[in-house]
Amino acid sequence: MTIIDSYIYDLNQFTESKNFWQASLLKQLEGLNYEQALYKPFPDRHCIWEIVRHISYWKHWALTYVKEGIALNAKQDNWTALPEVLNDEAWHSDLQRLTKLSEDCKETASKIGDELFTSDEEKIIFFRQLLYHDCYHSGQIGLIRVMQGLKPVE
Repeated sequence: MTIIDSYIYDLNQFTESKNFWQASLLKQLEGLNYEQALYKPFPDRHCIWEIVRHISYWKHWALTYVKEGIALNAKQDNWTALPEVLNDEAWHSDLQRLTKLSEDCKETASKIGDELFTSDEEKIIFFRQLLYHDCYHSGQIGLIRVMQGLKPVE
């Protein structure tokens, strides 16, 4: 297995499959309805849906930066507002966007190849470290699930 193959394997494990530490990001989200995705443990904290949109934003940001060399305005768009209409259709639309962006990240990592680990370019390093960002927020999602009384994802 090459270095980049190992990285893509880890992306799969932590995004959609099973790893040694926690349920993957997409598994944490499977089966949640929009009301569960809107639950906030405290009024000034983020709900799962907001976290999903935040993760998607950073994937989009990193893909744009690494592919086009454009650093988007992160301060303006980092935590975007929820859609005007809050329902299962809108929730599933955001889940589909996250899934698509995750696939795009794997494809892009494959194209970058081993340079993902040898480059000192900021855009490459930032892109590589998306995995850590996703893991952090996946843990938050797991905790918010538990706070709602939902069973942990195995």
